[in-house]
Amino acid sequence: MNRLLLSLFFLFIFSFLLPAQSGLGESNLAYIEANGISGITHNEISTEGILDSSIWTSTTNAPNNIGRVVAGVIGEYLYVFTGQNTTTQAVAYHIPTKVWISPTPCTGPGYNAGFCVARGELYKLSGSGSVSVFEKFTPGNSGTGTWTVLPAPGSSFLQAQNSMVFDGDNFIYVSSADYATPTSSFFARYDIQNSTWTTLSGSPHPKRYAGMAAIGGKIYLIGGLIPAGVDPKVCQVYDPSTSTWSIIAPALEDLNFTKWSVSADGTYIWLIGSGGGYSSYPLSNKVYYYDPAANTWHLESQLPVDRGLALGLFMTGHQKLFFGGGNVGGAGTAFTNTCWEGTGGIYVPVEFTSFNAIADINTVTLQWSTATEVNNKGFEIEKQETKSDKWISIGFVSGRGTSTEVNSYTFTENNVAPGKYIYRLKQIDYDGSYSYSKEIEVDVNGIPVEFALYQNYPNPFNPSTVISFSIPKDEHVTLNVFDILGNEITTLINEPKQAGVHQVGFNGQGLVSGVYFYKLQSGEFTQVKKFILSK
Repeated sequence: MNRLLLSLFFLFIFSFLLPAQSGLGESNLAYIEANGISGITHNEISTEGILDSSIWTSTTNAPNNIGRVVAGVIGEYLYVFTGQNTTTQAVAYHIPTKVWISPTPCTGPGYNAGFCVARGELYKLSGSGSVSVFEKFTPGNSGTGTWTVLPAPGSSFLQAQNSMVFDGDNFIYVSSADYATPTSSFFARYDIQNSTWTTLSGSPHPKRYAGMAAIGGKIYLIGGLIPAGVDPKVCQVYDPSTSTWSIIAPALEDLNFTKWSVSADGTYIWLIGSGGGYSSYPLSNKVYYYDPAANTWHLESQLPVDRGLALGLFMTGHQKLFFGGGNVGGAGTAFTNTCWEGTGGIYVPVEFTSFNAIADINTVTLQWSTATEVNNKGFEIEKQETKSDKWISIGFVSGRGTSTEVNSYTFTENNVAPGKYIYRLKQIDYDGSYSYSKEIEVDVNGIPVEFALYQNYPNPFNPSTVISFSIPKDEHVTLNVFDILGNEITTLINEPKQAGVHQVGFNGQGLVSGVYFYKLQSGEFTQVKKFILSK
């Protein structure tokens, strides 16, 4: 009973002292922010304003608890290092298979470090337990990799309260603030190519443990812990071209520990929970996004659980969100290992509706269609010999940017030597993120080895499309089109054909929009495929 009364007494005292932050000494406040105490409250924000909603589904639990970690997505892996309860943690989440593996631990274990991904490497700066260490992780095969220690910045940035972000070009920007009265802010950038640091003018509104993001060459400072008298909704942007700071639209709720919950997808800035996790700093189960072009914030969805100091980020190249770990139950160090993925919402990925490969004599033609595209720069065509594990780039086809209409593409490789090959598409966004299509195997030997009816291109179509098929020997061929009730619409082919690959056009002019079928018959071979006329 005495312990309970004592705990309630301290909770009562801290609930009045922490928001103002003026009644605590610098060392006490720094310790509390870095380590946490119990007693969480919760922001109540109406969900009526949700415009689009990501669908959150459980995924594989992390091997260890996640809280105050270093993390970043590189290729197919989400890497997670360090943590308040597991300072030597080193795990990686394989996004396609949802399996966790164990990469190489960092040189400086601890927690609260600043972090960002730049040029395919994960950078880590300072933090509790590794104050003077600046290092980077270079991925190897199957999620493993190596760590390299780099020149560290000045002592003002070697603090647990720092944050960092890559500008998408050659610089990593770092922001921090101290506990003095008045509070000072610090800002610098690291030249990746030359391994040098340059000190810049700090933000006019000092923030500790702030979230950072970069879009369009500008650096955004979202949320963070504040000195007395500063609006907790204030968010800022730095323009390197003019070396100036500006205020952007305020957040839709008070923000605090956003260091682990802010990321960007090249178009929007995501805020996946606002941090919180102990004392009077409230946690939030809301997902927001900021649109820099319109300078507006929007409530996007609601998280499946309430967690403080959790990891929330956009998984670059995979068109979905991640939310994992965090504390629960009112204790600042009661971290968990449960994880979720968020899909859909405002983020409409490049959605493939078809991807086909047609082999002719020394020629391979790739055909694909998309139903939607967002931020799509284009498609890099990659090829691999079946006896090799090396992919090579053989061409590029520009995308349509952002589109909700059906788009069709084609690419032809000529002078292909006989053999078996595998093709895939590397879809690349304007921010450099990417994802892969399925893989297609093609046998190029001059004459087809089997009967095949290919998906028409484009599909859906309006009003014309092309149907391709291959036959391994001279044979009589019929190709008919039917409506959804099985009524024959037309006969496209009814004649002998030589062995090889053949194409025929179909025009749906005069037909109503809907689903139709085409049927190939050649000897004992019969195959039917569906196609869609969309006017």
